[in-house]
Amino acid sequence: MERDNINNANNITDLSELRKQIDEIDKKILPLFLERMDICSAVADYKRSVGKPVLDTEREKQVLRSKIDMLDDKSRENEVYELYSAIMSISRDRQSRELSRDKGRVKIEDILKPKPHIDDPTVVFYGTDGSYSEEAAIKYFGENRRRFNAKNFEDAFVALKDGSADYAVLPIENSNTGTIVDVMDLLEKYNYYIIGEIDIPIRHCLMGVRGAEISGIKHIYSHEQGILQSREFIKTLSQNGEIICEEYYSTAQSAKKVADDGDKTQAAIAGRRNAEIYGLEILAENINSSDKNTTRFIVVSTHAEVDESCDKISAAFTLPHESGELYRVLACFAHGDLNLLKLESRPLDDKNFEYMFFVDYTGNLLDENVRRITNNVIEGTGEFKLLGNYRLKV
Repeated sequence: MERDNINNANNITDLSELRKQIDEIDKKILPLFLERMDICSAVADYKRSVGKPVLDTEREKQVLRSKIDMLDDKSRENEVYELYSAIMSISRDRQSRELSRDKGRVKIEDILKPKPHIDDPTVVFYGTDGSYSEEAAIKYFGENRRRFNAKNFEDAFVALKDGSADYAVLPIENSNTGTIVDVMDLLEKYNYYIIGEIDIPIRHCLMGVRGAEISGIKHIYSHEQGILQSREFIKTLSQNGEIICEEYYSTAQSAKKVADDGDKTQAAIAGRRNAEIYGLEILAENINSSDKNTTRFIVVSTHAEVDESCDKISAAFTLPHESGELYRVLACFAHGDLNLLKLESRPLDDKNFEYMFFVDYTGNLLDENVRRITNNVIEGTGEFKLLGNYRLKV
């Protein structure tokens, strides 16, 4: 009978007739689907009574296998898999809403710890005076805010921990070279939060002491990112002989080192402001490989800060090391109509071929729907860490 219906559909050329057939089928599907959802509520009641979680991975795998085994035409496996994966995702969502009344359930609002308002905060930034991080701190907090520098990324987190700073400004991602993984790892290690972000265009310059000439430069200092972002320009200098590039703490500290050493064969890759601060001459401008090069900086605090203006969420999570687990989590975003902005993974140090996933997605955790979807994600993960709910300051 099913094959006859398909053949009949193929013989119909009138689109309106085909749509009518689909409508008739949908009329049959809808009551059955709603009946299924009602049974899901009963399942949630049972799980509440025995303390079981929403996600039962083995049960879902059994359901998917059983549906595929019912097929005579194995070429339709993917379609059936997608259908029932979506249905089970919706079912989990229904059960999560039912179980969200439970006091024992993990809630996003339990993770958000209120922080007293600070009228005159102190800011720590990575690098030294003249760094792009300082530029980001000034742009975000204002020129007159108290600020001091940290020599390395972790020193900035230590300043938050010991209370000498209220906020830290750190680079997190460059449009050319990608994520700065050390900062991501420190966010997870210290369990701190992103409360804001800001983009700074990168305009690198090659600078040396007064009287230096570009043809005489033999040694270049900069942060690893500064060297990577200017690699095409550096290749052109090698025509004058071997150029040694040495990674230094930051672009700004590289400029300071060149100024302190007073060696005309040395140069630094840094922002223009450093030449003014340290009395250096600019030997070449805009040397980064892309004129659209931008670094995203984050503002970090010991506590999450969420208000109505927040529109972006960052989180990290692990997954069971089994096929289909990532798909289940991504389906939560898709069915919840939340835009997934970024997804990347980092290997776990203590486990072979297992990963920590980092995601950015749209939403405000003050919104009940966003909290519900995020709780659905939590249900499907091994460990979950909210990294922040914030907004881009432009």
